[in-house]
Amino acid sequence: MHLRLSISVLLAVIFIFLLSLSISAAWENAPFLGEINTNNINLRSDATIGSKVICTLDKGEQVEVVSEAYEWYKPHLPAHISVYLKGSLADCIKYKESVEGNKEEVCLSAKVLRDRVNVRVSPDESSAIVGIANKNEIVNVRGETGGWYKIEPIQNSFGWVNKKFVNKVEKAVSVNKNEDKKESLNSNENIVLKGIVNPYGIVFRRIATHKLITADNKVFLLKGNKAALDALNRNKVKVIGKIISPPKAKYPLVEVIIIEAEN
Repeated sequence: MHLRLSISVLLAVIFIFLLSLSISAAWENAPFLGEINTNNINLRSDATIGSKVICTLDKGEQVEVVSEAYEWYKPHLPAHISVYLKGSLADCIKYKESVEGNKEEVCLSAKVLRDRVNVRVSPDESSAIVGIANKNEIVNVRGETGGWYKIEPIQNSFGWVNKKFVNKVEKAVSVNKNEDKKESLNSNENIVLKGIVNPYGIVFRRIATHKLITADNKVFLLKGNKAALDALNRNKVKVIGKIISPPKAKYPLVEVIIIEAEN
C-alpha cells in the first residue's frame, strides 16, 4: 500500500516537473512577432481544430504572439475584426457629434463597469469567449446590435493559430540603428522606432494609451494623439519621438512627435 502511494506521489512530482519545464520553454519563445506564411489560415477561439473560427489570416499578415501551447500559438486578435461586449456592462462615454455639435445616439467609446467582463466572438452569451475586459477599461465602439457593443479587439483578447502557419519575424535594428545602447536614450534626443503599434489596455489616469513592439520584441509605451494611434492599431509604423520616462522604468515611455505607417 505504502509502495503504491510512494509511486503515485513520485509520478505526480515528475508530471508537475515536466509540465513546468514545458511552460517555461513556451514563455522563453514568447512574446514575439510572427508572420503568416499561407493564405486563408483559421484563427480560432481555442487551441483545438474543433473550436470556433474567429477569422481567417492571409499570407504576410503579422501577429503578436504572447504564448504557446502544444502545436498552437496564441496571438492578439487583429484590429480589422470586431468582437462583442454586453451593453449593460459598459457605459458610453463618447458619442458621435453632429454638424451642429450636438450628441447623436451613436456611441464611439465606452467604459467597462465591472471586472472580468467577457468579450465574445458574436453578440450571444453562448458564443466563444476571446477576451476579458476589466473595470474602467475603455473600449472603442464600432456599432451596437441587440443590446451588445460591437467593439475593436481589446488588448486582453486573443486567438489561436497552428504553429506551422506562423514564421518568426527576424530581428532588426529599430532604435536609431543602435539598439544596444538603450542607456544613451534621454529626453533631449529624438529617437526613431519601427514596429507594430497596439492598444495598451486603456485605463483612466494611465498616460500611455498604446505600445510599440519592435521586430526584436522590445516594448515602448506611446503617449500621443489617441485618434492617430487608434487609426494605426496593429499596423507596422515608424515613430519619431522623445523618451519622457525615468531611466529605470520597466518600459520606456515615448512622447510621439510623428507617427506614420510603414509599408
